[in-house]
Amino acid sequence: MNKVWFSLLGAAILLGSAAPGASAAENAVPDPTQFTPTFQTVSWKSPSSVTGDNLVWSFLNRQQKTLMSLDNINSGTNVRKQFRIMDRTTDKFGTTHYRLKQYVDGIPVFGAEQTIHVNKSGKITSYLGAVISEDQQADAKENTTPKISATEAVYTAYEDAATRIQSLSSSVNTVSEPVENTSNVSKDTYEKASNNELSISIDKEPLEVAEPSSSSIAKIANLEPSVDPTAELYIYPDGDTTRLIYVTEVNILQPTLLRTRYFIDANDGKIVYKYDILNEVIGKGRGVFGDTKTFETTASGKKYQLKDTTRGKGILTYNVHNTETLPGTLYTDSDNVWEDPAAVDAHAYAIRTYDYFKDKFGRDSIDGHGMAIASAVHYGPKNYNNAHWGGTHMLYGDGDGTTFAPFSSDLEIVAHELTHGVTEHSSGLVYFGESAALSEAISDIIGNDIDRTNWNFGKVAYTPNIKGDAIRSLSDPVKYGQVDHYSNFYPDPNNEDYGGAHINSGIINKAYYLLAQGGTFHGIKVDGIGRDAAVYIYYNAFTNYLTSTSNFSTARAAVIQAAKDSYGEDSIAVTSAIKSFDAVGIK
Repeated sequence: MNKVWFSLLGAAILLGSAAPGASAAENAVPDPTQFTPTFQTVSWKSPSSVTGDNLVWSFLNRQQKTLMSLDNINSGTNVRKQFRIMDRTTDKFGTTHYRLKQYVDGIPVFGAEQTIHVNKSGKITSYLGAVISEDQQADAKENTTPKISATEAVYTAYEDAATRIQSLSSSVNTVSEPVENTSNVSKDTYEKASNNELSISIDKEPLEVAEPSSSSIAKIANLEPSVDPTAELYIYPDGDTTRLIYVTEVNILQPTLLRTRYFIDANDGKIVYKYDILNEVIGKGRGVFGDTKTFETTASGKKYQLKDTTRGKGILTYNVHNTETLPGTLYTDSDNVWEDPAAVDAHAYAIRTYDYFKDKFGRDSIDGHGMAIASAVHYGPKNYNNAHWGGTHMLYGDGDGTTFAPFSSDLEIVAHELTHGVTEHSSGLVYFGESAALSEAISDIIGNDIDRTNWNFGKVAYTPNIKGDAIRSLSDPVKYGQVDHYSNFYPDPNNEDYGGAHINSGIINKAYYLLAQGGTFHGIKVDGIGRDAAVYIYYNAFTNYLTSTSNFSTARAAVIQAAKDSYGEDSIAVTSAIKSFDAVGIK
């Protein structure tokens, strides 16, 4: 522990990046999206009466060489050692979706995830995934014992975060003192939207978690974690070889809002990659715009709480009182008539979003298992122009009244942000490059679908005094600064938008619009199949088929396969899905 303490005292003279997006690091590794999965259409049924999970194991055992170029796994026992089933769900069409992950000597491989799909007749219809080669496996087996602890990895991340914040605040500390609290950091620094890349699953057990002292380590730097920090050990593909790394996260609210994912070499303790993953928008009571809403609350003694206990593990709404201190104060009222418009909207729209996912997709809250939904209004200083999904809670700024009204006033924004949580707990799309654009697109698609007034997104809270404009358009992405065809893909050379997350998501939004509404684009005519069928296909593809490092090409394959599995191989849904991606240049 002494080594960690002295390292922290020197934090003031370390170098850190203050820019949003991905950051280079010493002995850097390829970015987290480099391990792109491949898609295979298959038609495989066990020759025996094998069913359930055993069908998946039988499939992997017999198809490993064809699908994954693995030659040396000769028995079902070894297949089970190398792969683990992380989740399994069955949709309304009877297709069961399996999510797996590759392990080497009990350590998960970052990005080596697979999805396998079994239709109602027991036939496996498709496989999407990535695995490391046998040479990489052999290399990984030579290095499975970390030389630093998980606590040291957490410490390194918080040390770097403290240095970044100090750099941003322009305050100068001496090396003999801990980093001071820098409360004057500009809130505008992290106004780029982003998303979490964690993948939560029912069978997953962290291999090594930071000891309880990690929270104390973080506090030393005056950085109070909003989520207890942990570090998980991974094998990380690095060209033809592998690295042993820890993946950890800094998630703090003060002295500035920061949520950064760190990849730390488990042998030398150096940061090899990092990127910011904040989720935010670019940008009976009455709501912000005077409409009356009714919603479930909870009686507690002689008062009522803004707490709905009838849905999942609860929907709760808090007042942060224009601070950054969570969870804030749970709203209470004596007569059950609520006077805070921002709280009324946040509570009502969180309920409506929960009901949307439950009624349309059968999903029980963000994680599919009833996760409590906590909303905090009046977050940050007055006129704060942002809303965030923080991994465990929603934070809504009040807006400045000109660019934005209070963010909780817009159902589409609420649904968009909570959908980032759904993505985090399903495919876990890495928030960088094409994977990040996919994450933004599905959030836009769900946000737009929950309202369905037109094809614009974010039209209520954005510029409340100007009618008819919006943050983005699914039907005409170019109208609000996005691109709508892969030939115009924006490479984002300086990583100012996490590899083009918000600009390039317009391509996927346009493909979805064409599938739902139909139309001719770049000379290709697409027959629309309607919003209901289109949004179900996209939700199914993005939550059950994609893996964390999926790109546009694998998204195309996943959407087409989801259409096949749901509506049949010869259906108009499949034909239109194919043409919609052709029309936007995604092959």
